Amino acid sequence: MKKLLKSVISILLSSFILLTFMPSFYSYATDEMLMLKTQGKIIVNSNGEEVVLRGTNFGGWGILEDWFCPYTNPAGLDPVYNTLVERFGAESVYDLFKEYRSNWITEVDYKNVSDLGMNVVRLPIWYRNFQSDDNGTWYRDESGNIDFSELDNVVSLCKKYGLYLIIDLHGLPGYQNDYDHCGQSKSMSLFDGTDRGARYREVVIDFWRELASHYKGETAIAMYDLMNEPLGTNITRDSSFQRVFWDLCNDIYKAVREVDPDHIISMEAIWDPSAIASPEVYGWENIVYQEHLYDISNPTILRKCGEIKRSGYDAPFYIGEFYPRGLTTFGYLFSIFNKRGYSWTTWSYKGAGPNADKSPWFLYGSNNIEKIDYENDSYEELMRKFGRVLRTDGGQFSKNTFADYCANFTGGLVDRATLLTFGFIETAGTREQRNAMFVDKLTAIKTTVLDWIRKLKTGDLI
Repeated sequence: MKKLLKSVISILLSSFILLTFMPSFYSYATDEMLMLKTQGKIIVNSNGEEVVLRGTNFGGWGILEDWFCPYTNPAGLDPVYNTLVERFGAESVYDLFKEYRSNWITEVDYKNVSDLGMNVVRLPIWYRNFQSDDNGTWYRDESGNIDFSELDNVVSLCKKYGLYLIIDLHGLPGYQNDYDHCGQSKSMSLFDGTDRGARYREVVIDFWRELASHYKGETAIAMYDLMNEPLGTNITRDSSFQRVFWDLCNDIYKAVREVDPDHIISMEAIWDPSAIASPEVYGWENIVYQEHLYDISNPTILRKCGEIKRSGYDAPFYIGEFYPRGLTTFGYLFSIFNKRGYSWTTWSYKGAGPNADKSPWFLYGSNNIEKIDYENDSYEELMRKFGRVLRTDGGQFSKNTFADYCANFTGGLVDRATLLTFGFIETAGTREQRNAMFVDKLTAIKTTVLDWIRKLKTGDLI
C-alpha cells in the first residue's frame, strides 16, 4: 500500500513539474484574446490594460513583390497574373496562387514569430485573393458565401500562437499609388475624377464592408488597415487627389462602422501626419494613425517622431513598416519606438533573392529559390516552384541574424546609449549580433542599389 501511495505521489509530482517547467511543449493558444481599442494616444484591451503591438509583416503572402518573391517583373504582379490567365485560365491561376500562399507562410512561421517574443502580424492582402476582377466579383464557396477561408485560417493560427492580426489591404482595384507593390507601377486610377475611378472606389468600399461584416467581434484582429501607402510619394500628381483620398477613407470608415462598431481602423499617413485628416475633421473614433519610416539618418527619424508628437492627434501612432536606410540604425529605430510607446511591425518576415539569407530586411531568407518563368513554364512546373520548396522549414530558408537581434527589443527594451549617441554606440544584443548586423546591412545596401538600377533601366522606379 505504501509503495502504491508513493508511486501515485511520484506521478502527480512529475506531472506538476512537467506542466510547470516545460512550457515549450505546451499549447501557445490563449483562452481568450481580448478585443483591442484606442484610449487617447494608447491601445488598450477590454480590461483596460495598455497593449503595445510589436511584430512583423508577412510580406509577399497576398501580393508578391519581385525583389523578394519568386518571380521577376519590376512593373508589378498584375502583368504576370494577366499573362498566366491568358495561358491557363482564371480558375487555374487562382488555384496556382492559392498553392503559393499555402506554402509561403505555414504554421511554423506563426510559431517562429511568437518565439521571438512578438505579439502581432500585419498581413498584406490583394483584392485578387478574394475577387476575380476589379469590378467586385467575389470568389464564393459551395454554399454561395464569400470565400474568406484562407483568411479564416490565418486568424485561427494567430489565435493559436497568441498573435494579434492586422489586415492590410496592400493592393486595391484601380491602384492606390504608382508603385509596383500595389499591383502595377505608374497606374494609379483609384482617385481619378472619372466614372472608372468612382467605380473603383465603390468596389473598395464594398470590399471592406463585406470583410468587416465577416470578422465582426473577432478579438484576434487588432485592426483593419484600409489601404497601403495611398498616393505614395505622389511626385507626378497634383493636390486635388488628396481630398478624394480623405473622402474615400471616410466612406470606408462609415461602411465598416455600419457593420462593425468595435474594431480599430488604421489610417495611413505614410510619410507625415498631415498627409491625412486629423480625427475631428470627419469625427473618426477608435482609429490608429500609421506611418512608414524608410529614412536615411537617425536625426531624420527623430524629426519624424517630432512631427508625430506635434500633430496633436488624440490617437495612437503605429509604425507599420520601417527599415534603416543609409546611416539609420536598427538599434535607434527600435529604441525610439519603444521609448515613445509606438507599436511597430518590421518589413518583412521572409524573403527570397540575392543575399536574402543574410539581409536585415528579413527574419528568414533564402538565396536559392527559383523564380518562375511565367511566360514559358508549364503549369506543372509553376506548381512545383510555388510548392513545398517555398516553405520556411523546407530546407531552403535559414534564420537571419536580424531575427535574434530583433528579439532583443520585442519586450520593449530601450537602448539609451544609442539614443544619446544617435546610433554611434549600441549596447543591445551581443557584440557578435551587432557586428553581423553591420556587415549584413552593407550587403543589403549593395543589393538595394542594384535593384534601383534595374528598375531605372525598365522605367519602373518612381
